[in-house]
Amino acid sequence: MTDGVIFTQKLQVGGGGGFAALLTGAGAVEKLLSIDPAGQLATLETTGDIAAVDIALGRGADLVRYRCRMATDSGPVDEPYGALMLVAFAVPPERKPEVDDWYLNEHIALLMRADGWLRARRYEVEAMSGEGAPWTNLAFHELRNVSVMDSEERRIARSTAWRAELETERWFQTAGRWVFLPER
Repeated sequence: MTDGVIFTQKLQVGGGGGFAALLTGAGAVEKLLSIDPAGQLATLETTGDIAAVDIALGRGADLVRYRCRMATDSGPVDEPYGALMLVAFAVPPERKPEVDDWYLNEHIALLMRADGWLRARRYEVEAMSGEGAPWTNLAFHELRNVSVMDSEERRIARSTAWRAELETERWFQTAGRWVFLPER
């Protein structure tokens, strides 16, 4: 059983090091290449003891690393995902209960209705290293393929009154969004 992940993202496209430069050696590794925006590398390492993983990065590294604890999981699936969408927020502490409620009771439920929306996992960031954005929450959406992002179910999930209310807030407007393909 894993209780968390280490997510490492290369901030610059190109350069040396490849995936090896991103790894902490924490455990099982998923290697990811972004298609939106294009060309960024990332890794997602799962481990049963995230607190024991050193996430420190050297000065000048063009990496950012987040140590995250599982918050919610829609449940495992037997099918490997073909695309992984990441949404990252810097949620103000006073807004966290409502955001959790929105995700759990509306947003994820609507997305999971789409054929090909396989799984949604949400994590709370416990620590970060590097010069990246100070995200507090990461949501990883496992998709059969990229085309499910054009589904009617996703359109509906993105057009509710509750989401529209959240969209008026600066922290929501500045969320990070990436789409990755796994390197298998």
